[in-house]
Amino acid sequence: SVSAIAGATNSAIRYRRSVISRATRLCTGITAALFALSAPAHADCPEGAPWHHLGDTAARLVTPAPLALGVVSVVTPIVMAPSADHPLRLVAQRDLGGRPNLEPVSVIAPYALGGALAVGYTVSAALGACAWQKPQAAVLQALVLGVTLGSALKGGVGRQWPNGGRDPHAPDRLEHPDQARDFRPFRRFGAWPSGHTLAMMAAASAFRTSTPELGVVSWVGYPLALGVAGGMWLGDHHWASDIVSGALLGEAIGESVGPSFAEHARVPGTLGFLPTQSGALVTWGGEF
Repeated sequence: SVSAIAGATNSAIRYRRSVISRATRLCTGITAALFALSAPAHADCPEGAPWHHLGDTAARLVTPAPLALGVVSVVTPIVMAPSADHPLRLVAQRDLGGRPNLEPVSVIAPYALGGALAVGYTVSAALGACAWQKPQAAVLQALVLGVTLGSALKGGVGRQWPNGGRDPHAPDRLEHPDQARDFRPFRRFGAWPSGHTLAMMAAASAFRTSTPELGVVSWVGYPLALGVAGGMWLGDHHWASDIVSGALLGEAIGESVGPSFAEHARVPGTLGFLPTQSGALVTWGGEF
């Protein structure tokens, strides 16, 4: 009925507004906490605050690897929207047991991560624990940049959401393949890219690249990011190309942020290159 559809549409609008409101409050709280701790961050852990190294991050974002990831992320919906996004939605919803708002964990995860990082960074800065502070600062910077970029792209591209404001329980909700091709730039806050996937992948990548000394442990964020991405797809929150693009953009941001915060990047030393009969010997000398 018309009233049911209107009610579902209003519910969807309220849900999106609540998500934006929560994200705004979270970012405001994180910003307030971080600025309150700016003095101890400068004193106990030089260049260990989330707003440090922004110039280095910008410079790395325009290097070949992040640029390539960005280009592929833009090409992805162009290729998948006309052909693959709707069939993949059918696979998720009909074959894999997905349904709208399947579970709340993947929706809440980025907000919970942001809050936990704000607390963790606050404690680390207060205790002067620079080894803990720097990677958390890197992840926070990646999260803020990811949320900012994702929000700008959502408003600029204006892609229709999978359910398109329709009743999520309507029997014909999966019979509108045209929604996958509905883009209205600057006319709505849309689905592309997946902000949840972007934020989680940016955090995972920033942690990996800021803590290379941890080895395989530094990759711990990727399973979490993939879990959130899966929740976005099976929960009918996003088209598959939204998720792929979000993952690519998040990886580009994270690997641009992390290296400047890596401890080894600030160890003073000298790189040596000595030719030998069988090749070359590379040396590194410094204070440890």
